[in-house]
Amino acid sequence: MEIYFQSSRSSNAKKSNAYYRLQNLLAKHVTFNEFKGAYGDVTPGKMLASLLQASDMLHPQLKEFEGKPLPIVVPVGIDQDPHLRLARDISKRVKEYNFIQLSSTYNVFMPSLSGGKMSSSDQNSFISLIDTPNEVENKIKRYAFSGGQQTLEEHKKLGGNPDIDVSFQYLKMLFEEDDKKLEKIYNNYKSGKMTTGELKDYTIKKINSFLKTHQVNRKKADKLVDKFIY
Repeated sequence: MEIYFQSSRSSNAKKSNAYYRLQNLLAKHVTFNEFKGAYGDVTPGKMLASLLQASDMLHPQLKEFEGKPLPIVVPVGIDQDPHLRLARDISKRVKEYNFIQLSSTYNVFMPSLSGGKMSSSDQNSFISLIDTPNEVENKIKRYAFSGGQQTLEEHKKLGGNPDIDVSFQYLKMLFEEDDKKLEKIYNNYKSGKMTTGELKDYTIKKINSFLKTHQVNRKKADKLVDKFIY
């Protein structure tokens, strides 16, 4: 595994030059209309960023890196699809390299606590890996979007909607490994047998259990990070 920053791709001059040279080469094989077709609103910054992302996806196939063309799989959210499509189209026209076409997997977004898209500028839109148990509890109880009814009486009568409930989505995506238990929670919540408060309490417990172990391992990993950053 290799972790790198775009601003300093490599301390090796040959690798660094090849990486940014590829970005410039790709720029010769794309038109303004293609950028406009892919992104609609086009700015110089957006064009430059898309070329750099194409270089990110294709550069492992350069001789300076893996030494030969090789299959590359890029995991993305569906909103990143325009970058992949553009990178594929451009790479077909590059004669200097025999690129193998990029493959991709499309992944479901984990919703923010409010149910929309997470934002790094809003600390209450997500659970951070360094959050304390109290912070996790506060965020889930105050900000996690609920699929429950307005009142306890209505909830017990009508049931909740686990398909839009953020706490349940977090359990489904990350924190509940037991499928049978997850199915039971789903059914109990949907029938009204489990309340929103009970679902949130269970989710808080699962998240904090994970973070407790993760934060211990994170401290151990601090000593090893430099071995993987180039």
